[in-house]
Amino acid sequence: MVNELALSEVAGGVFELRLPIPFEDHLVNVFLFADGDDVDLLDCGMNSDESVQAIHAAVSQVGAKRIRRLVVTHIHPDHYGAAGVLAGDGGADLYLHRLEIPLVNPRYVELEHLVKEVHKYLLVNGVPAGEAEVLSNSQRALSEVVKPADAAAQLDGAETLDMGRRQLRVEWTPGHSPGHICLYDASEKLLFAGDHMLPELSPNIGLHPQSTPDPLHEYLDGLKRLAAYEPNKILPAHGRPFSDAAGRVSTLAAHHRRRLDQILEIVSGGEMSAWEVALELWGPRENLYEKRLALQEGLAHLQALAVEGRLEKLVRPDAVRWRPPAQRA
Repeated sequence: MVNELALSEVAGGVFELRLPIPFEDHLVNVFLFADGDDVDLLDCGMNSDESVQAIHAAVSQVGAKRIRRLVVTHIHPDHYGAAGVLAGDGGADLYLHRLEIPLVNPRYVELEHLVKEVHKYLLVNGVPAGEAEVLSNSQRALSEVVKPADAAAQLDGAETLDMGRRQLRVEWTPGHSPGHICLYDASEKLLFAGDHMLPELSPNIGLHPQSTPDPLHEYLDGLKRLAAYEPNKILPAHGRPFSDAAGRVSTLAAHHRRRLDQILEIVSGGEMSAWEVALELWGPRENLYEKRLALQEGLAHLQALAVEGRLEKLVRPDAVRWRPPAQRA
């Protein structure tokens, strides 16, 4: 049964449900938009009995009988995991950004090609062979908490969606994931921020085989665009609601500027691999998931520096290396 702490009304007819997950702050926030017998859902947690039962109990608690549509901010397991339980085959209509749709099958269904691609990516970025073998297989565990579903509707960004009795604008905010979206209610200046803008954490911004080519710059650009709306209330996927978008964006931008400066200093001594940079920056990590995230985050910052011309990126079939820019006459 959903208790009062897990389900709360955060705006008129909009309810936040906090579901358990095994990482981040151990909770993910999903949102129910009530409309009589129907309810629309933003994100759906992982595919676990506890999580799915909590969603069904919450639907009943807000007075609805069925989930009409499921909008997913991005296809990471804590946001998309239960999609196949709730959507399709007479269930809810699933809405996904078009850049998320092609990520689903290689990540959660036909894993072997992606595992091989990730293995090569790890090796060329300096990960020792033994660790690369283990890290490339870490995706398999995440696929166990995801039941995929096909999208009924494809989003590009800038659409207006009916969610409950509200109309919300889809904001495409790549960086954390290529097709990450936020929803914005201009009438009350409510921002449903997903993982894009969090009150305490900085989401992982990573360069990897399924990412866009320059995720850090895209992420920072999206933050500025959303802050310009001057939302009254920001409802994130992790953590508690907050209001100072401009202040939070300033803090996040400063964090990434510091990270870029740290990496410039690390690479100032000469040519390095991304793995060497990540180890220097974050130190050795025992957790496999954290090791991959550290490498991906380091690569996103290295790529941003190369795009800006502050580092050189050297590519061979067997290695990618980074160095200070060559002095040109």
